[in-house]
Amino acid sequence: MKQKYLILSLVMIFIAVLFFLITGSMIGKKMTRIEQLDNKIKAAQEKLNSTKIMDQQLSQFSLIIDNSLTKQKTFSPQEVNAFVKNLADLADQNQIAVLAIYPKEIQSGLNLVEQQYIMELNTTYIQLGQFLGNLEALDNIVKIKTLDVMPLTDADSGQNKGKTAVNITRVARYKVALELSVFKVQREA
Repeated sequence: MKQKYLILSLVMIFIAVLFFLITGSMIGKKMTRIEQLDNKIKAAQEKLNSTKIMDQQLSQFSLIIDNSLTKQKTFSPQEVNAFVKNLADLADQNQIAVLAIYPKEIQSGLNLVEQQYIMELNTTYIQLGQFLGNLEALDNIVKIKTLDVMPLTDADSGQNKGKTAVNITRVARYKVALELSVFKVQREA
């Protein structure tokens, strides 16, 4: 009887070992297949993310191109006024005192339409940098032709009226003359 139990035990151990070897082999094959599919999914996800980023950048570029094409030979008064308002809003966002903004019509090239704007600002260097950064982010082709920065004296800026020199933190202010142009390309008929 002991021999039968011993043989039965050995057969059960053999079957258990065989079962674990077969299932381990099957699971190992499935795991390698899962890892291969996981790597393919990661690669596809990276391509999708890159494509989304490129789509966002190209849609912004498309907007700039759409804003830079025209059929007219000059800027319309509505476009000029809208851009002047946009410049004033940018200056307001950056807390810059605008002394003057005026458009100046320019004779354009063959297929190029140009509108020039001249601005005079009372600002600090930090505010000017932020303003120029915001100007660069506009959806138009903008070229800064001249940027003239002159320091303001206390009498020019009107900062020290009725204040003593002890309680004032001095912030250097500058008068900035900015000449910029907005361009559009004339579409061919």
